[in-house]
Amino acid sequence: MTSMAQIADAGPDTTLCVDFYTMQGSPLPPGATGTWAIIAGCGSIMDMNDPLTLTVNLCVGTNVFIWTVDDNGQLDTDTLLITVFDASMANANAGMDQTIIEPQNYAFLNGTPTPLYPATCWWSWVLGFGAVTANDPNTPVVDMLVGDNILAWTCDNGPCGLTSDTVTIHMLMATGLSNADADGAPSMAYDPFTRQLRVLNCTASESLVVMDVQGRSIISASGGSQSISMTEQPVGIYVARAIVDDRSVVHRFVVTH
Repeated sequence: MTSMAQIADAGPDTTLCVDFYTMQGSPLPPGATGTWAIIAGCGSIMDMNDPLTLTVNLCVGTNVFIWTVDDNGQLDTDTLLITVFDASMANANAGMDQTIIEPQNYAFLNGTPTPLYPATCWWSWVLGFGAVTANDPNTPVVDMLVGDNILAWTCDNGPCGLTSDTVTIHMLMATGLSNADADGAPSMAYDPFTRQLRVLNCTASESLVVMDVQGRSIISASGGSQSISMTEQPVGIYVARAIVDDRSVVHRFVVTH
């Protein structure tokens, strides 16, 4: 009667949030030898002939090992896939809220982090409507609706965890903007020569914020301020929002030099 040779078993494939693993190779019968080898990825095998050896310094991604059993000259092999996720990857951050004004109906998102394989991140709609490239952290979003458009940036980092964050894009109707007080006089004005934005016809504003064309707040003044200097800002289109006499007013202006 001829006995069958030992069948090699490298153990179950696994996913990790650490860079080390204790191998789960099949035990060796008397007289047989076993050998671990790495065929893709990276890792340091502490004892290449021990079926239960510790392996360290695994790479983020997929690492492939092979367990070979030599049972009196009869060889059998099996492979093991160890997928490692990046434990240092930051939590999902969807970026700062934005405000845009018709006729503009697009914005650029700024999600972080950019995932490193095998982690994945994607955009999804929470409220509103529009078109995005789901897996691009810096995708443009177009064809939005007037009102609040809310998107979530979600990152699946395997055994390291799932995180998500939201960003709101406020889309305003141009006809709904006001830069006038109750008597119709302007509430704000921009002087292109001094590059100063000023609140008019009031003692002081309760708040004053300047946003870029993508709706990101770039300058804010504390309550009581009546002006903001634009001397350090690049040429472009800006939107100012102030609370004046308990009313919200918005003013669009252009910095030209």
